[in-house]
Amino acid sequence: MEISLRAQRLLAEIERSHGSLIEESNADDVASSAFRSIHEALTAGMAGLSDEQVIATPSAEEWSMAEVAEHVAEHDRTYIELERYGVGHYVEHGLEHALQLWRLRSMLVDGAQHFEG
Repeated sequence: MEISLRAQRLLAEIERSHGSLIEESNADDVASSAFRSIHEALTAGMAGLSDEQVIATPSAEEWSMAEVAEHVAEHDRTYIELERYGVGHYVEHGLEHALQLWRLRSMLVDGAQHFEG
């Protein structure tokens, strides 16, 4: 699976954020597995795309795949919501954004909507 350099950097940031979050929260095997699955979904979503495609946006009002990945990494390396909502909140957040990234990929790859570079 070919991953562009930008996507590799973004995915590495997410992996570091998730690793720290797992450690900080003392996440069990189930939550740890969920974070691995989120990372795999994000990786597959950006596979085979160029750096230009990863940063492309469908409109000025929507995020690019790169912005989605940056948001996940940033959100998951802060633990502000950990005590109040628990580690499950972070799993849910990651899954929601993995779906968002896949919708963006679908629009980009299937040509369902024009993307801005």
